[in-house]
Amino acid sequence: MEKVMTQRLTYHLESTNSLNGRQHSFREDKSVETAINEILRKIQTARRDSKHVLVLSIDIKGAFDNMQHRAILKSLDASTCPININRLFHSLFQNKKVTILTPQDRATKDRKQGCPQDSCSGPTLWNLVANEILNQVWPDNVHIQTFADDFVLVIEADTKNRLVKDTQNAITQFSS
Repeated sequence: MEKVMTQRLTYHLESTNSLNGRQHSFREDKSVETAINEILRKIQTARRDSKHVLVLSIDIKGAFDNMQHRAILKSLDASTCPININRLFHSLFQNKKVTILTPQDRATKDRKQGCPQDSCSGPTLWNLVANEILNQVWPDNVHIQTFADDFVLVIEADTKNRLVKDTQNAITQFSS
């Protein structure tokens, strides 16, 4: 069931161009090569224009395991995803519990984050959540893109001081 849901969601996101073009993972016609080529073009253009350039790579550790269910559902709700698919994903994350057997007893806790282990929906749901970061309004001198759980920011500026300040601002924006 989850596989069919994911296929329908992926089809919808791709056919409506709902995913940001700067997302290079888990998508047809996108790859690590397209991601690297885009970064290189940005760097080359900035260098040609005599700009200072900084490339910042941000790896989201355990992205699939730590993705908050509320963030996934919020992204689904904000998307143009058909209501039937949206409801199915809402039900997938409803009332999830984790039970661990301990020497004394069982310990049960609500599960509020992470995609199911080896889930086929993880990559598509990650792209949907990452889309919100990519779709923020970024300054003209900041390029952001992603491949899987790695975000790359290419920041350019006329001076080193401006580059440092703009990089700090970009990190603050990314973190919020």
